[in-house]
Amino acid sequence: MKVCDLMTREVVTCPENAMLGEAVRLMWDHRIGFLPVVSDGDGALVGVITDRDAALAAWLHDKPIREIPVRAVMSVQVGTCGAEAEIDEAELRMSELQVRRLPVIGDRGQVVGVISLDDVARQAAGKADAELEEEVALTLGAIAQPRANDAR
Repeated sequence: MKVCDLMTREVVTCPENAMLGEAVRLMWDHRIGFLPVVSDGDGALVGVITDRDAALAAWLHDKPIREIPVRAVMSVQVGTCGAEAEIDEAELRMSELQVRRLPVIGDRGQVVGVISLDDVARQAAGKADAELEEEVALTLGAIAQPRANDAR
């Protein structure tokens, strides 16, 4: 199965010149916790931001979120995949990077979708596919491992 078969195609994105308050409003309005950040010029992916990033930034910067640029808090080292990639390739990438979501990128670097571990889990549950269910469990286990730079 390919990523394009499961990915969410209608993706809410955030412009790179936005302030954090705008990004949080987008997440709130669309009931999501993850936004791909795109360049103002060509719409190419330049980073991602999560609701956790926003909460931590507000505390770390000790400023109102409307005064914090998205650029200052977004993650720029972003794992991606293509729409024609196999699901197991996307799962492996999520596992390696310890992330639950991957932006799906088109030929010119533009965001064409998002694939999440939740998408894969729903597919596994719907098909009663024991092998896929085991892969999802292993990927979730890898994602849940403390990262090397975590101070926990």
